[in-house]
Amino acid sequence: MSANLANAGGDWIKPALVGIDGARATPFPAPVGEWLEQLDGDDALTRYARGAAAMAACRLAAVDIAPAAAEPPPAAPDDARMIGEGEPLAPALAAIFRGDSERLHHEACQRLAALGRALPAAALASALDAGRQRARLRPALLPVLGERGLWLARLNPDWRYADRGAAGAGENAAGEGAAGEGGPADSAAEIARLWQEGSFEQRLALFARIRAAEPARAREMLQAQLGELPAKERAAFVAEFDAGLGADDEALLAGLLKDRGREVRRLAAGLLARLPQSAHAQRLAAWLAPLLTQERVLLVKRWTLDAPQAADPEWAAAAIDAARPQHDALGERAWWLYQLARQVPLRWWCERTGMDAVALLAWAGKSDWKQALYRGWIERIHRDDGDWAQAMLDAPGRAFGAHHGELLALLPPAQRVRHWPRSFAELCRSGRLDEVLGSCAPGQWLPLEYSRLVGDGLQQAGDTLRQDWSLRQNAQSLLEALHPQALLGWQAPPRAPDDTPALADCLAGLERTAQLRRLLHA
Repeated sequence: MSANLANAGGDWIKPALVGIDGARATPFPAPVGEWLEQLDGDDALTRYARGAAAMAACRLAAVDIAPAAAEPPPAAPDDARMIGEGEPLAPALAAIFRGDSERLHHEACQRLAALGRALPAAALASALDAGRQRARLRPALLPVLGERGLWLARLNPDWRYADRGAAGAGENAAGEGAAGEGGPADSAAEIARLWQEGSFEQRLALFARIRAAEPARAREMLQAQLGELPAKERAAFVAEFDAGLGADDEALLAGLLKDRGREVRRLAAGLLARLPQSAHAQRLAAWLAPLLTQERVLLVKRWTLDAPQAADPEWAAAAIDAARPQHDALGERAWWLYQLARQVPLRWWCERTGMDAVALLAWAGKSDWKQALYRGWIERIHRDDGDWAQAMLDAPGRAFGAHHGELLALLPPAQRVRHWPRSFAELCRSGRLDEVLGSCAPGQWLPLEYSRLVGDGLQQAGDTLRQDWSLRQNAQSLLEALHPQALLGWQAPPRAPDDTPALADCLAGLERTAQLRRLLHA
């Protein structure tokens, strides 16, 4: 078998292993592809079966149907935005993308976007590989690839996500660039092509962009293809309905309560519950309201709660799972209450009782159903529930301690500081370093004053680093999360003659990272 024939097989063999996607045609080399185009009326599976049979026959006959070698592509167009190899930033960017730090990758992309520049040639291959490995880096990366980066991406199938259409979607998703200024990704034809032929990541980025700007258009696009998507993709697209959610979405979401995918049903139910006038939200209120009653004790009225006595047969149609897992810590009635509480928006409890989040948590803490309520409420919290996040963080005994990282992420950075350890030493002793870092997503920094406090402590932590293996493992991530202004004049702890190789590597890495970040923001 010739090398060309072997290479011609990869794209058409893969669907036999992972399944046929009706939304995108399987590519076959010519002339098989041309022959298939002449056969009208075949569905995706039949078309693939015919093509695979033809390719198999060619292989058995040792017939090389691979196209002749193509002409070399034209040279990459000039790009005035690209960082020149002689500029001080070029080696710093190349070093950052040779490394594996997601935080530094995001920071470099954001800094370049702010400067209106594009990556230097020496960093492009590493940056494209980083985007291939981490989909959430792409919205920040694509706008700074520049013309040469997009040209390079078209030459490697592994970098296909970064083609011109994906770059336009990424620019809009990141709020940068000029794809809205007549860029190819904004033409109707390009959007249609990307929606039909793009990778899952490309289509999801495009859908999120359109959903944020034109919710109705995005809803119609998804509705037309829902039947062709696997459950994992359906769930990802439905999750984007959180942006621009409105009453017009009810019909589509209500239909998804019967979806085959468990996660799709859960997401649809949660979105419908946030529409107070939806039939689903009304049903939830009708099931939960009778359980929450007010009684008078002497001159005081107080709210009492009881769990359901039995499962309602109609719960299944509302994506409520009445069957308690065998080893779950909750009892059966508590499980039913938890199932209701995890769907009802937190604001419903405030409106129903007249209590705020702090008072409701204190009230639930004295209830027989505390665990069911706490568990349901922490699962139901939404990015709009900042008052609940504050109340949960302040709850006595760190009742929601396992969730502090995600709760902190719901607060503006300035409001997070009061929940963090007040000194570097306390941060190390408390074991909450992961919590602090977890509340600060890639592309975000710790507030300046807190960064200075932590940075000063880290600079003087030579003895602690020698003794604390855990801190050595996390010191790099901590330094990457500090505000850039806190690194002015920062130096790694001094080295000692008896330092172990691991400690020496740690200190050298800290100094190198601080220097790279200072170059980025010079």
